[in-house]
Amino acid sequence: MRAAAPVASTAARVTRTDLLLLIALGALWGSAYVAIREGEVGGASPFLFAGVRYAIAGALFALLATARREPWPGRSAALLSAVVGGIFVIGLYGAFLYWGEQFTTGGYASVLSGTAPILTVVYARFLLPSERLRPTAVAGVVLGFVGVVVLVLPSLVGGLGSNWEGPLGVMGAFVVFALGSVLLRRWSPGGEGTWQLSLQFGVGAAILCLAVLIVPGPESLPFTLTVWGSLLVLVVFASLLGYVVYFRLHHRIGPGRANLVAYILPLVGIGLGTGLFGEPITVWEVGGFLLVALGLSLVFVTTNRSSGPSTERSSRPPVDPNAGDHR
Repeated sequence: MRAAAPVASTAARVTRTDLLLLIALGALWGSAYVAIREGEVGGASPFLFAGVRYAIAGALFALLATARREPWPGRSAALLSAVVGGIFVIGLYGAFLYWGEQFTTGGYASVLSGTAPILTVVYARFLLPSERLRPTAVAGVVLGFVGVVVLVLPSLVGGLGSNWEGPLGVMGAFVVFALGSVLLRRWSPGGEGTWQLSLQFGVGAAILCLAVLIVPGPESLPFTLTVWGSLLVLVVFASLLGYVVYFRLHHRIGPGRANLVAYILPLVGIGLGTGLFGEPITVWEVGGFLLVALGLSLVFVTTNRSSGPSTERSSRPPVDPNAGDHR
């Protein structure tokens, strides 16, 4: 039987530009965890805080798309991307993250972000047909989840954090974020245009609005420098710049590689949280993150060696990483 010809990889090789974008994304998103925490300490309620952020970002993306005369995304795949991204990558992610950060520090939340690439690999194994995990990669996934246990267990048993809401809420955020990033890769392999980003943030804002209406409790967004300064950082840096960079990387090099930004987030989050606001850092956080990083390294080293840089066994055709991208 004649062997089938290899199909070009759907993920481009990682270039120097991609690495620089990954570092920039780490700085943009790493600062977000601390900004969220500071806004909530300043009196902002989580769902209203997140909803206002997403609504403002969505409106600004819409203004940008209008100014650039970008055509409305008429394809069903583009609209599906907006809905999937809005529900998982923005809406549910924001709901869990903002709720969880009421009970923990921004640095700790950034450390837990190291679980996102591991979760992405697990989801991709079942949802992306081209994914294949060798025994070494499976061992890496297991090691990564051991790291998650090390990160979360002290808080769950009432030790360091004396609560379970913080770690479980933040972990829930990365569970839905990783799932959404893989679903986007499966159902909408093209890049996000500005209108799609606007719709995604609009869907996310709608989800947070429902959370405000459904979840009991007082809602507040004090007009103070702490709260609105944090909101400014979140809208301009984490939302407008951060998500543009993330989706460019997501569709260029794939969700697994794009989510390697999780290596950088703890460095930024802990650095800002400890240096500027005196947030504590524990040996459990350091040890858990190192286990997650080691496990993820095993996964990607094994995957790269087995698949090679330019071919993969996939039934999907090559994808133009700039398709549908008008930025």
